[in-house]
Amino acid sequence: DFELVPGRHEVSIKLLRKGDKPDTLRVSVESKQNIEVNPEGKRYWTNADMMHGERINSVSLSSSGKYVRIHKNITYKGGETSGKDIFLDLQTGKEFNLDGFQHWLPEGDRYLRSYRETEGTWCYEIVDPKTGNRTPVGKYSGKGHAQLTRDMKHFVISIDEKVPEEKNKDVHQILEPDDRQPGYRNRRNFSLYDIETGVTTPITKGSRNIYLTPNRDASRFLISVREEELTERPFEFSDLLLLDAATGKVDTLVRHDGFVGSYQLSPDEKYVAISGSAEAFKGLGNTLPEGITPSSYDYELFLIDLETKEVRCLTRDFNPSVASFQWSEQDGQIYALCENRDLKSLYRINPKNGKAEQLPLSEPYIYSSFSLAKEKPLLAYIGESSMSTDRCWLRDLKTGKEKVLCDLNPTRLKDIQLGECRDWNFQAERGDTIYGCYYLPPFFDETKQYPMLVYYYGGCSPVGRYLDSYYNYQEWAAMGYVVYVIQPSGCSGFGQEFASRHVNAYGDYTADDIIQGTKQFCKEHPFVKTDKIGCMGASYGGFMTMYLQTVTDIFAAAMSHAGISNPASYWGYGYWGYSYSTTSAANSYPWNNTELYSGHAPLFNADKVHTPILFMHGGADTNVPINESIQMFTALKLLGRECAFITVEGE
Repeated sequence: DFELVPGRHEVSIKLLRKGDKPDTLRVSVESKQNIEVNPEGKRYWTNADMMHGERINSVSLSSSGKYVRIHKNITYKGGETSGKDIFLDLQTGKEFNLDGFQHWLPEGDRYLRSYRETEGTWCYEIVDPKTGNRTPVGKYSGKGHAQLTRDMKHFVISIDEKVPEEKNKDVHQILEPDDRQPGYRNRRNFSLYDIETGVTTPITKGSRNIYLTPNRDASRFLISVREEELTERPFEFSDLLLLDAATGKVDTLVRHDGFVGSYQLSPDEKYVAISGSAEAFKGLGNTLPEGITPSSYDYELFLIDLETKEVRCLTRDFNPSVASFQWSEQDGQIYALCENRDLKSLYRINPKNGKAEQLPLSEPYIYSSFSLAKEKPLLAYIGESSMSTDRCWLRDLKTGKEKVLCDLNPTRLKDIQLGECRDWNFQAERGDTIYGCYYLPPFFDETKQYPMLVYYYGGCSPVGRYLDSYYNYQEWAAMGYVVYVIQPSGCSGFGQEFASRHVNAYGDYTADDIIQGTKQFCKEHPFVKTDKIGCMGASYGGFMTMYLQTVTDIFAAAMSHAGISNPASYWGYGYWGYSYSTTSAANSYPWNNTELYSGHAPLFNADKVHTPILFMHGGADTNVPINESIQMFTALKLLGRECAFITVEGE
């Protein structure tokens, strides 16, 4: 006898016989559940399908838009990985190979190639893909990493300076809370290397965290300087400086702001676009009433005029959250990849008036990698959906026409039948719409009933709707579950007010949405077995799993993956506990808001739990340390409540 989880399995039977005996074997299979022996047709999606095989990792167009590079990652059984580049001529569709590719040059179709000449010496040359002609650019033999400037006359050299190790490796002095983290004391500094003269000029030096971006000819540099200030929220602050290399003059564009993110110089070098939360620039983009703290994970897009130093928020009344952006040299527009509810969508934003237009792309969920040609109105991007895997597309931004450059579906999904994914939203008791979707088993029969899994994160960001999620909805559906994925209060991508519900809540609002959504879903869908509903989440979602069992009994079982059971111990012990709490518990601490840290802690309410809980945790987890599961597991065991605990060492 043996047990198998729902899915497809291969069973091998070995027969040992004597040489003079005939080879005969009769096999019969008995099962309490429905089982099909030697099934025909398509199989169902499994965790191995998600973990193994090819994935499209990135895409980049040459400046003229004639060529494209598509990079794939390949994961093999056992965990080994490799990379693969595909180069396409977009005019002929033919595939070709390039050697030593680093990146396309800012003009034309050539690319930068690098190779190691000797130990410590790197050579750089410009290559024409059409002719194969190579033009030497220069060599660099010093320490650090060399980045060629756009005028191809300089290298920007970045050097990570590591602090010498302590002599006694068993005894350490911890200087600051983050000093527990590897690499905390390392600092990066920058120099400018003149290729013609061989002269190296230091640009930065010091003990602060520094990031640097040169302009076209390395005559000006945007320098981001970050520094801790542990007595003031959010504990780390940024200055953004503009350095004139010839005069040494420095303009301060941003001063002591803890809520700004990435930045980019405009093509005409008159503006800087910079992302940040609604609290950036003294709340310039904040639409919330006084007393409501915005989420630091819901991002706006700002514009700084370098002449007047005026700052404008381009997306103040724009609900999607800006994840990344590129400023197009071709049309002068800003293309922003945004969290748009549970999708990632690409928007074209006019920097003059802030007007945002969503591009009607062929894929609903766009990965972080997209590329704009500098000389033609062309866009390349990677996306997928809840029922399809990676595709790479080319879009003409003038005509709107698209064509597929690379499609992994014919190989990855060739023999697989997926379950259907459907939208389902409901109106919460507070009056707003809570969005979500649900997955059906691939063998779904509406006349039958199925158990249901409710999945959520419940934290600062939405749960993305795409196939290759580590939380494998299609696999669960293939096991015979209806899977309801809900986007409760507190996540970004739904507007500032919705995201702000994550602040100083620790379960408030979010639990109400999950409970109301689960009950309403069951009312509207009679194919759900209402006595067989499970819930699950990870990290903050693991906290929500535990918290929910202290306020409701609608679930038959629950699973917490790397969950937080005590916000106070997570705040103090997790690597990012106190810094994450600048949003989740803004201006609240264990000593001034015990109701938030204790009253909302599942550990302090463990006696209210009557639902069986499965705890899963990695033994090497430094973000949410394993003690968060251990202490809740221990509490439930002492209370005589049903629970189980699985740990994975080294993870």
